[in-house]
Amino acid sequence: MKINERNFITIEGWMRTDLNLSGNELIVYAIIYGFSQNKQGEFTGSAQHLADWVGCTRRTVMSILNKLVENNFIS
Repeated sequence: MKINERNFITIEGWMRTDLNLSGNELIVYAIIYGFSQNKQGEFTGSAQHLADWVGCTRRTVMSILNKLVENNFIS
């Protein structure tokens, strides 16, 4: 997926207060959460797409994803 200049993400307050996410973890989670609100209920993008959004490496995204899974924030 290419990032379009009109694309956006939403960071909801509970992502900070309840999950205590910040920085790149918060952005990655918000992207996954936003895409998961479709009828299929799951994020189907790539790790590279997340890396492009966050402005980091795919390796960093994989580390973030592993931490989100460990904390049971995503599966």
